[in-house]
Amino acid sequence: MAQSDMSEAPRAVTSIWPPVVLLVFAVTMLVIAWGYPAVAARFPVMVSVAMILLLILDIWSRTRLPGAAAVEAFGGTGFRRREMMHNPSFANQAECIGWIAGSFALMATVGILAASPIFAAAYVRLRGKRSLAVAGGVGLGVLAFQIGVFEWALDYELYRGLLFTKGGVSAW
Repeated sequence: MAQSDMSEAPRAVTSIWPPVVLLVFAVTMLVIAWGYPAVAARFPVMVSVAMILLLILDIWSRTRLPGAAAVEAFGGTGFRRREMMHNPSFANQAECIGWIAGSFALMATVGILAASPIFAAAYVRLRGKRSLAVAGGVGLGVLAFQIGVFEWALDYELYRGLLFTKGGVSAW
C-alpha cells in the first residue's frame, strides 16, 4: 500500500463499531453457551470469554482513553502498522468467506475432527502455496492437537458429521 493509502483506511474499519458488533456476538454466544450441559459448554464458554477480553482490548486501543496507546503498542494494533497496510479487494474478501463457508460445509458432512485438518492442509497448500509435505504436516498437527486437547484432555467428543453420525441427516 502506498504511503498516502495508509492513513486512508475506511472509517467503517477503523471506528469502534466493528469490535462492538463482535462484542455483542461474543456476549450472546456466552449467554447461549451457559444454557448448554457442562461438557458441551466448555469450549464455547472458553472461546467467548477469550473473544470478549480481546475485543475489550481492541475497543480500548481504538479510543483516546488513558493507556490506549500502550495497548496499541503492546498488542500491535493500529492501521498505520506495516502488517495492517493493505486494503484487500472485494474478490479477495469473497474468497476468504468462501473458504470459511467451505469449512463449515465440510464440518457438517464429515465432522470437525476430519474437516479441520483437511481445511488447514488445503488452505496451506492452495492459499499459502506451500509444498504437499508442509501442508500435510500442518494437517497432521491440527489433527494431533484436536485429538490431544478435545478427545483426550477435555474428554469432549467432537462432532463427527452427517456421514459418520448414526442416522445421518435424519439425526438433525
